[in-house]
Amino acid sequence: MERLKLSAESRAEAGKGLAQLRAKGQVPGIIYGKKREPKLVQVVARELEKATMTDAGFNAIFELSLDGKAEGLVRIRDYQAHPLKRNFTHVDFQTVDLKEKIEVEVPIRIVGKSKGVKEGGVLEQQRRTLHLKCLVSQIPEHIDIDVSNLDIGQGIHANEIVLSEGVEFPHDTNFIVLSVVPPTKEEEAAPAVAAEGTEAAPAEGAPAAAGAAPAAEGAAKEGAKPEKK
Repeated sequence: MERLKLSAESRAEAGKGLAQLRAKGQVPGIIYGKKREPKLVQVVARELEKATMTDAGFNAIFELSLDGKAEGLVRIRDYQAHPLKRNFTHVDFQTVDLKEKIEVEVPIRIVGKSKGVKEGGVLEQQRRTLHLKCLVSQIPEHIDIDVSNLDIGQGIHANEIVLSEGVEFPHDTNFIVLSVVPPTKEEEAAPAVAAEGTEAAPAEGAPAAAGAAPAAEGAAKEGAKPEKK
């Protein structure tokens, strides 16, 4: 996987002046890893956003420089974003060991059009990503799944997906990833309403109505205008 370059600066105090920092286009963050003390940092927001818009997405590996000095390889372990603007508000970097396998979420890419879909079926994708475990150098940008031979009623499970060498599923459950299901049947037409001014005949054995049925609770009166909201 391609390594990207990213610069950061040290941040002295935790939890103070974060609003002002973000207003200046900086994202507060932290770097942590095994056998090292966590460090408070800040990165330029637009550079971080640009770095995560590559094909690698949030699985990108960064050659991080801190205060102008090489800090080593890191990856985004977690982040926080504004609920509406969706811009970064905080980022956690984790140091990377090239000899140690890590767990990552890799997006699924569907290839082809299934026979079942061509016959009117619907492709349902139960998983959008796969949880995988591998070395940093082996992280795939995406997992391709060819659905061309799937008929209606067929699907693909996790253990049927061929992974590249060194990449594995860190779980025992053989879950369904996607399937082709029959088209949804149209609902049966509702029975015809009796013509205006006529009464429908009562069902055989049913007592005759004593009078007109009361309007359903909450029904609007004839001619009444809907209440303005």
